[in-house]
Amino acid sequence: MLQKLRRLRTNENVLIAVDVLLHSKSAFMSVFLMAFLMRSSLSSSPESFLTYNITRYFFIAILSIALLKPIVRYPLAAWRVSLLFSCFEVLTIMVLDQNASYFCYVLAFFSGCESVLYWRPKMYFDVTEVSNDRRVRYKSLGQIFIEAAKILMPVILGIVITGSSYQRAGLIIFTISIMQLLLSILFRPTAAQSHRKTHRIKHIVRIFREHHSLRKILVLQIVRGLLASSAGYIVVAQIHIYRSTGSDLDLGFYTAVASAISIILLIFYRRLHKLGQKTVMYSLSVPAFLLPLVAIIFPHDPIVAITFYIFAQSVIESFFNSTLSVARIQGILRKHLEDDVDRVEVEAVSEIFLSIGRIASQGLLLIFVLTGHQDWLLPVAFAEGLLILPLMHLVMSSKFRQ
Repeated sequence: MLQKLRRLRTNENVLIAVDVLLHSKSAFMSVFLMAFLMRSSLSSSPESFLTYNITRYFFIAILSIALLKPIVRYPLAAWRVSLLFSCFEVLTIMVLDQNASYFCYVLAFFSGCESVLYWRPKMYFDVTEVSNDRRVRYKSLGQIFIEAAKILMPVILGIVITGSSYQRAGLIIFTISIMQLLLSILFRPTAAQSHRKTHRIKHIVRIFREHHSLRKILVLQIVRGLLASSAGYIVVAQIHIYRSTGSDLDLGFYTAVASAISIILLIFYRRLHKLGQKTVMYSLSVPAFLLPLVAIIFPHDPIVAITFYIFAQSVIESFFNSTLSVARIQGILRKHLEDDVDRVEVEAVSEIFLSIGRIASQGLLLIFVLTGHQDWLLPVAFAEGLLILPLMHLVMSSKFRQ
């Protein structure tokens, strides 16, 4: 029995468990937080949520530079502190309740700190704490549990919010945050500390200067930020379905459906032959600008809203962004950088350009909201949907792989 417990508390299992819990709370902090802030607004305006997102991405971009040195030197401390910020954010939402929209800057600061302090050390630990012979097991097992959490949690939270309140759902998320923090105590790094004083910002800048091909990653990240990864296109889809259905339960259910579809697409993509990839990928990209166009014509049709939302979440957010784009970035890094920690640092710095794209995308939406032109949100989504073509070109082009 004791031997089984020791095996369960190995570093890689702890990393998997904490990561699964983090993704379990992501539905509340993105999809349901949007609905909560809109409901708290007297005019049901997405202004607070857009402000929260823009401020959060601003903090991520700034803190990625400002905290680079201490994170590299003390990755374990940074990783655990990030989980404290996760608790602070959820606790703030629970305490403020309907007044949370007035403190969106505070929520954004906590969320930005959590993101920067969590993912940078996590990338180090993925490299240094998981041996090559166990890496496939680590990635595949973690992905299975993460996808399961993405399907189950939105439904559970939707049921709790509909049957009870956001406060009760917040209590569940707060409990998950506490569990993350407690599990992190079991993590005992063995190799990560040997790299803690190796790299600085100047070193990363020199890498980008020496490798012209790596600068293509920055272009890809900006396009990703403009279109995918919780950018304006995704937010408009969330707002559209929430206004069309008006139900937290529906929001959770269709989020779960989108996660299930993204898994199916991932399995399908892995089985494709190389000759057929481009045709299938470009075919999937066509609805990216057709669905917002249909939504403009039928703005109050819930079927259109549901289709638009599911496609945005499953194909744009989960499939193109999390699967294809990230795989392409990692492929370029592996090709041009031999050192594992160099790859981690370059990928982390490139996240700044992802934040720039996100801020530009959602900033445009906020301008229309503030000027009283919320009816322009769907046309903006249609315009941003056209960006799927250059994104697909960057992801699938053979020239970009060089």
